[in-house]
Amino acid sequence: MDGIGSGKRILDSVSDRIIAITSGRMLLAALAGLLVTGFLVNGRPFGIAQLKQITGGIGILDMEVLYTPEQAYAILTALGESGRAFYLTHIVPLDLLVPFFYALFLSLTISWLLHRWLPAGSRWHRLNIVPLIGSLCDYLENLGVIAMLMAWPAELFDIARFTMAAGLLKFSFSALAFCIVIVAIIGWAVSIIKVRCGRSPA
Repeated sequence: MDGIGSGKRILDSVSDRIIAITSGRMLLAALAGLLVTGFLVNGRPFGIAQLKQITGGIGILDMEVLYTPEQAYAILTALGESGRAFYLTHIVPLDLLVPFFYALFLSLTISWLLHRWLPAGSRWHRLNIVPLIGSLCDYLENLGVIAMLMAWPAELFDIARFTMAAGLLKFSFSALAFCIVIVAIIGWAVSIIKVRCGRSPA
């Protein structure tokens, strides 16, 4: 029970910290970081577009949702030596920045929207940690990819399974974060409409 209580306090502290730094300026800064890193990791000359040019259209393992260890290594084999080297030295370093900025942006967005919709004491404000959990899974996935690339040509099937599971959780929590944003927008809009209708003359 103490462990559960300590974990809850840690999550509450993280959530409170996000709420404390939430502002329009921080949102814009996080969005700018996300756009820049997203452009670099997807484009040329450092990102996925360049990798696909090198490999003839083969992309990265991070974008796959469900795969077996055999399928994972089939993708890494298809990348070729130059593709695997580019993946490890160019895309992986950038992909250590992208999860930070998308988690920060989504967490701030959720905090900003919920603050305008719900009372300050509501436990629903703790939903702002959902993107952070997704980014943690993203980093675990990245560690798995790094291990697989660095160990090549050895096949680490257990690591491949771990990487797939981390990636699946990453996509799941990211989808949940976007759903929270959409619900918060709708809830905020409905609350605005109710306030305005309440102020209208009978």
